[in-house]
Amino acid sequence: MGIKNIAAVTAIAAVTILVSPAIAEAQTQGAGGTGTTVIETPKDVLEPLNRALFGFNSTVVDYIVDPLASGLGAVTPPLVQRLGSNLYENISEPEFVFTNLLAGHPWDAAVSVGRFAVNSTLGLGGLFDAATPLGLKRRVTEVSEAMCKVGIPPGPYLVLPLIGPTNVFSGGLLGAALAAEWYALSLVSAALAAGDAVFDVSVSVASLRHVRDLPEDQSHDPYTAQQKDFWDYVKSGCAS
Repeated sequence: MGIKNIAAVTAIAAVTILVSPAIAEAQTQGAGGTGTTVIETPKDVLEPLNRALFGFNSTVVDYIVDPLASGLGAVTPPLVQRLGSNLYENISEPEFVFTNLLAGHPWDAAVSVGRFAVNSTLGLGGLFDAATPLGLKRRVTEVSEAMCKVGIPPGPYLVLPLIGPTNVFSGGLLGAALAAEWYALSLVSAALAAGDAVFDVSVSVASLRHVRDLPEDQSHDPYTAQQKDFWDYVKSGCAS
């Protein structure tokens, strides 16, 4: 595939991901759990930096992502949005291979491998979900949940530009994984690595848009509300 073709495919994927409903669905998975939590909320030692990055992310969402997504969403057919959801889910399957193994769920990791293989081939690169009808249902284990399962503390709260709320250890793991992925792809083609980077950023900013959609709470500022929502989500994954 030539550089122009890669650029075209990447652009279409990025636009489709931006209006894809799968991003919003992904943010609600694992939330609202019950039970006894096994972690304590670390002190927000990076609050000045976090607040600055929170403000940056909010500006990006307000003035770039929201207008673009709203405009595109109005003219993008539901079928195309569904294809974007499938594409997003398929590209994220390798993450769950790693997190399921880390959490001690080898069977779930094997299912994630199977889903990625089936959807990347029979599903035409992930545009169609051919795996679920074959009994390979999605096994979602987030990074923070996997780390909790093996007893790794989450570390201080951290806001990343164009990614949003995370914690120090999960953020470091995410950064290392992305760097390794881009490096591996660059060995094949610099254009392919660049295209994947654009795709990853598109997924991140689309996720960021929905992460920010929190219930109105006049007793807290938006930063505090987002931080509380994040820790509630992490603790639900660590509940016993």
